[in-house]
Amino acid sequence: MKVALAVAALSLVQPTHSWYPYECCSDQDCEPISDAVEVPGGYQTHGIFVPMAKVRPSQDGRYHWCHRGGYVFCFFAPLAG
Repeated sequence: MKVALAVAALSLVQPTHSWYPYECCSDQDCEPISDAVEVPGGYQTHGIFVPMAKVRPSQDGRYHWCHRGGYVFCFFAPLAG
C-alpha cells in the first residue's frame, strides 16, 4: 500500500516523459519551461543559448528542454507549421 501511494505521489510532481525521445532525456532530464525567448539562430532560456539545430517541435504547444547542468540535449518549441 505504501509503495502504491509513493508512486502516485511521484506521478503528481514529476513531469510525464511519455513523448520525450529517449535519446534526449533518458526518462529523467526533461521538463517544461516558460521563460524561453526566440533569438537570432535559436532560443535563450535560463541564461543558456540553444541553437536551432537542437530545437524540435513540441507536442503540446509549450516549451520544454532536456538538460543536465549547462548542457542542453534537446529543446522543444511550439513551432509554426
